[in-house]
Amino acid sequence: MNSKDTSPFFSRSPIPSNDNPLSLEGRFGRLSFIGWYAFLHMIFFFASIALSLVSGIFSLTTLSLDNQHFVDALTGLAGLGYLALVIFYLYFYIVIVARRLHDLNKSGWLMLLMLVPVVNIFFIFYLLLAAGTPGPNRFGPVRSAAIWEKILAWLMILLTVLSLFAASSVVSFMMGSGELESPQEAIQKGTEYF
Repeated sequence: MNSKDTSPFFSRSPIPSNDNPLSLEGRFGRLSFIGWYAFLHMIFFFASIALSLVSGIFSLTTLSLDNQHFVDALTGLAGLGYLALVIFYLYFYIVIVARRLHDLNKSGWLMLLMLVPVVNIFFIFYLLLAAGTPGPNRFGPVRSAAIWEKILAWLMILLTVLSLFAASSVVSFMMGSGELESPQEAIQKGTEYF
């Protein structure tokens, strides 16, 4: 066993390569996939908020959308900005999913399964949970995840778990306080007319 395998986790230096993470060529492991997925969504979120503020659709003082401006802005120059933003998002989402499929030694065309209802849910879980091929495959060598990708991925995982707990506790509280009907009560009220 060489010394590279026994080095601590954060002191490993990645093998220098000509890997461009924004191209369709190459592979993304699970943490790289989640990290880039989080990064893409953060950029898209802040860019759409900035575009909404500039076009006058969104107001920071009231934290609400101006419905009168909304249609006018979408038919004008801001509409082209939103269209460019959506095209940017879709391209890089395709790149991220294709590179994750390459890590699984699958063709990027398999991402068309995301267009099939119900199958897309299982496909996302497959992308998140399946282990990539351990060595080089037909799409290239294993790509080591950068430190920022690992940190962002674990933050995304932590926030997802915390938000699931928070949502379930809010629903539980609302059902316990009577503000939200339990499924049994909803079924009884819905069937009492029959």
